[in-house]
Amino acid sequence: MTVTRKALVALFIVLEALVALGMLVISVHGPNGLPHAAWIYLIVAASLTAWAGWRLANTLAFAGIGLALLALAPGIVVMLEQVEEKANARRIAATRVTDVKDDVILSASGRPIGVRVSFNVTVPKRGYFAITPWLHSRDPRGERLDLFPARRTIDGSSDEKPFEARRTHAVSVELYPTILVFRRTDRCLQMTDLVPPLSDSVSRAPLRVMISDTPYGNVYNGGTERLTQGAYDLGELYRGVLAEGLQPCT
Repeated sequence: MTVTRKALVALFIVLEALVALGMLVISVHGPNGLPHAAWIYLIVAASLTAWAGWRLANTLAFAGIGLALLALAPGIVVMLEQVEEKANARRIAATRVTDVKDDVILSASGRPIGVRVSFNVTVPKRGYFAITPWLHSRDPRGERLDLFPARRTIDGSSDEKPFEARRTHAVSVELYPTILVFRRTDRCLQMTDLVPPLSDSVSRAPLRVMISDTPYGNVYNGGTERLTQGAYDLGELYRGVLAEGLQPCT
């Protein structure tokens, strides 16, 4: 092997190592199998590069193999993302939600300030999942009045814990107007100047329910629309929070 060829082999292996490092970096927010794939890629790519450097007499052919191995990395990432997306879609489709109930949350003074949604859920595999209800008004006048899931318990515990496969878990989530912020020891109001006008003409009505990471109410993927059992006025919930006299968040 000539000095030039040795330099090319070393250059490609260094580039492959950098590519593998990049795969490790993006694995934080990437597919689950990406860290293992990065190490396998580096071992295989470096081995093939060294083999081609020794065996191929044509430098252009060797360079072509080196470039192809570098181009292989993005393909691996895309392939793993597609595999994970399909696996997630199968998991979500196999998730079962039953016994969905809702009730109003009252303040200490008796004003409505939120909605509690409770349900049972069974998942096909063990893991930490964002199985959380979201409520939306069906009235255009309430579209900008959102409720945010602030507190969640699983089987009566507020601690984060995984869902167990094929076991039915009892989930309860409290949703409040987005202006209400729960801190460790108290509550405060956030961005009250951005609250849209709270109309008094909106009547109470059922809200649309969607539970993330499940098929329940997922109308965007062709699912059946689901509604709360109770009727709610989002403007009333916002007014109830504002009447609490909480201090602005700092």
